[in-house]
Amino acid sequence: MVLTKQYDRHAPEKVFGIIGSGNASNIALLPAANKSTSRRIFVPACENVLLWDLKTHAQIHTFVDETASSSTLKKKIREEAIVVAASPNGKHLAVGYQNGMIKLFTVTQNDNTVNFHGHKSSITTLTFTHDSATLISGSKDTDIIAWDLITEAGLYRLRGHKAPVTKVLIMKNQPILISSSRDMTIKFWDMSIQHCFHTIVTHRTEVWSIALAYDRYLITGCSDNELRFFALRSTIADEDDALMFPPMTDEITNEDQVPIHVQSLGSIVRKSKQRVSNLHVDQDDRILACHGVEYFGEFFRISTIDEIRTRLRKRLSKARKRKENGDEKNDEAIKIDWDLSLVFTSLCEIKFDGKVRALDMFMETQMTCKIVALTLSNKLDLHLLNIQDKTVEQLPSIEKLAHRTEVRCLAFSSDDMLIASGSGESLKIWNRNSCESIRTIPCTYALCCMFLPGDHLVLIGCKNGSLQIASLDSASIVETVQGHEENQSVWTMCMTPDKQSFLTGGSDKKIQFWNLELKDERESQSKKTRKRLSFEHKRSFDVGEDVLALKISPNNRYFVAALMDTTVKVFFMDSCQMFLSLYGHSQPVLCLDISFDSRLVITGSSDRNIKIWGLDFGDCHRSLFAHDDTITAVQFVPKTHLFFSTGKDNKLKYWDADKFLHIQTLDGHCGEIRCMSITNNGMHIATAAHDRSIRLWERTEEPLILDEEKEQEREAQFENEMENDEFILPGETNKEIGLAALKTIESLKGAESVIEALDIWREEKLKLAEHDATEKALGKEVPLPPPHIMLQALGNGYTAERFVLESLRKISASDLEAALLLLPFDYVQKLLTLLVYYLDRFQSPELCVKCAVFLIKIHHGVLTSSHQYLNIVEQLRTRCMETVETLRNNVGFNYAGLKLIRRQIEEQNDVILFADATQKLSSAEGKKRKKNKGSAAILTIKGTSALA
Repeated sequence: MVLTKQYDRHAPEKVFGIIGSGNASNIALLPAANKSTSRRIFVPACENVLLWDLKTHAQIHTFVDETASSSTLKKKIREEAIVVAASPNGKHLAVGYQNGMIKLFTVTQNDNTVNFHGHKSSITTLTFTHDSATLISGSKDTDIIAWDLITEAGLYRLRGHKAPVTKVLIMKNQPILISSSRDMTIKFWDMSIQHCFHTIVTHRTEVWSIALAYDRYLITGCSDNELRFFALRSTIADEDDALMFPPMTDEITNEDQVPIHVQSLGSIVRKSKQRVSNLHVDQDDRILACHGVEYFGEFFRISTIDEIRTRLRKRLSKARKRKENGDEKNDEAIKIDWDLSLVFTSLCEIKFDGKVRALDMFMETQMTCKIVALTLSNKLDLHLLNIQDKTVEQLPSIEKLAHRTEVRCLAFSSDDMLIASGSGESLKIWNRNSCESIRTIPCTYALCCMFLPGDHLVLIGCKNGSLQIASLDSASIVETVQGHEENQSVWTMCMTPDKQSFLTGGSDKKIQFWNLELKDERESQSKKTRKRLSFEHKRSFDVGEDVLALKISPNNRYFVAALMDTTVKVFFMDSCQMFLSLYGHSQPVLCLDISFDSRLVITGSSDRNIKIWGLDFGDCHRSLFAHDDTITAVQFVPKTHLFFSTGKDNKLKYWDADKFLHIQTLDGHCGEIRCMSITNNGMHIATAAHDRSIRLWERTEEPLILDEEKEQEREAQFENEMENDEFILPGETNKEIGLAALKTIESLKGAESVIEALDIWREEKLKLAEHDATEKALGKEVPLPPPHIMLQALGNGYTAERFVLESLRKISASDLEAALLLLPFDYVQKLLTLLVYYLDRFQSPELCVKCAVFLIKIHHGVLTSSHQYLNIVEQLRTRCMETVETLRNNVGFNYAGLKLIRRQIEEQNDVILFADATQKLSSAEGKKRKKNKGSAAILTIKGTSALA
């Protein structure tokens, strides 16, 4: 038997260097128990969600999808988190992903409780109902789905929009859902009957966002520079409506059979010319924020009912004075026109440090509002807005743990404990174990970097052609030398094996040779001199083309340079004479590396191929089509012929250069991978990408078998390419509402397991019937036939009925309906028969009733059209009613018992439990408020509004 070569599996270890994702649609504040507690905010960061403390600027939790990160057996592709929403009770976090999946996390326990599969494309909006029992989601697939968090299943799907849904809101006082879409419409849905009762069609451009204030005003933002306002008038008259709204020409009656009436109030012109990205109103309905993908946001103040009453009183007194002075005719009655400035007034503009991607805010005191903005520069900007003075105070931002721009270079120290990362504004030093930033050194735009001997200094190659030395001790740039021509980028640098000199290459078409040396440096305070490592120019070598990559062979005989003319040239180290020219790439080579024994050269190009060359004769051993986009980095694992490659297709791949095999693909980044570095022992790999994240990958002790890995990749590809089709039900005529369930791989597996269990049950039933017939024919006892092999494996006494029930229990609640829809009708008959059996014995009554009701509803036409099914339907009807009645009695008995226990505790302790005390206090405050409202003067508005 031929032994195959065994490889070690690599797995993701840590993600760091990111504060918030640039593709995030929103950020969400965690509801606070009281005003004094420190506020926390959820921010999407690639596939994770980070919880930041706004007071300490510390990262509290990371919400990770464990099914995709910890499982190495399943080849799950990580999807980027786009939308987050926190439940009003602060217990749950909903995360919407780019593939249309929704995950629900428990905030306190930091674990993933349930997954919802219902959308075909990226989630665009999420919102909870005010009782935290239902989640509403909108997607680019134009559908809106309601999810029940108690039963962990979909309730219904709302269809009606013709373009991606941009935002969904729910009114507090009525079960009304408001949705906006890029089809230029806003729809109002009655959630109790799942029906669209009104559509606003007056917009002429795409509606990108909406906001709701006091449940009375709807604000819409479009692609133009106007904010439009609509009044939402309830059919139930309120005494405040006379102040909050302009008078209507048509009187509202209950005969219209709609819960609310929509009235246009007018518009406000924004200062920005770009489209609205998001509209946001704080929880106290005091501030309206509006921003696009730009550097500033506009803020408006929302007046309270008392402020509106005061303004109207002032207008009334001014009108009376004008009449007394004779400015107006005495015959006319005093008229006060209602306009939008009574409610919405412009506060200020706030300029942020980067383009705003998402924004949230909360009232810290009665007159101050704290604003949190996630910018594209990978930071959280904090501002304090004073409503009364209209002043803005900039607070310290959350930015320490990340680069402002994308990372362009990475390097490990000689002991593999430090990581240097360079970007457009700074060089950061990270501790590999804790992944925390220990040094931040401002520098010019860094394109390449490496640790100098001793690990106290880092050499940086800059975009302007300079070379800088950064000191870790002083956290500053200690020396800057113009190594290449001015404004000519230094693309690459490499150290000689003896650590005595290094080479640099850039776009000035020259390779520079430098020697490391010790220089005297005078200390500023003590005026003493000390030795410091520096470098001195040795010679220059003109190659005629831009140098994109450069490596020195470990035996110090050759150096290899990748040039802009798509060739790779090998030169002698001592004489700089050309030894070989490696020609074969169709586009420029961007990266290369040499093996530890100086035998192999690997080159990666923007033509998406990796070529493996022999350094002795310059022959091409193999050309591999490695990535789906430009290859950005290749590097050998030290002391092996195994190597890693990264590309702009977001993938890190593992290869064998001797056997020309692709070993493993590591997915994780949500953007183009820019650079890579491997430790000296080959145990860790660091990669940095356009998504601003730096990822660590580690080599595990788990063996990797190539055939199994390829099989898993094929299965993962099948799962990801499987179309998530909606179910088409026979006889369905209502196109506005549909089932929330979607056919997924999980529901398909669940249906297959139920079918297999029903086949085993049918087989066991036939065996027992045959056994009974044999006993009856022979007139004596015959030993029972052996049970099915699956039942034997599960243990003695494991019946086929129990096996079917366990198969149903293993299906998650969110996939149960989809799995039942996939069952053929002959299996539905068998399952209905078994459900009667389970209900008779009160086994999993909730699950059985749910399955029975759903199957009868779906197959109602077939079941009621034939007499052979009427008996089983009647049995299920009676059993379900009896089971529900029993469950109701149990709940009622338990509830009464708990009330009795509470009464006994109150009598013993002579106290009132907190819930009742809070309820009594709130009712007393409500009565007091009503009394004050009744005693206040009520102003009436005469005349018609110009905006009505």
